[in-house]
Amino acid sequence: MTVLNTLYRRYAYDRAINTLKTLPERTRMDCDIVGHEAELARRAVYGA
Repeated sequence: MTVLNTLYRRYAYDRAINTLKTLPERTRMDCDIVGHEAELARRAVYGA
């Protein structure tokens, strides 16, 4: 993995976690992601 690829993935991770955390509380509860935002962002960017 290149340094540039690592930076792109880190940026995508930061955007994903920020997006998940800024969803309304009710939406996060309905989707059952409260408290799992970091794990979901990691899986979305870096894979399972």
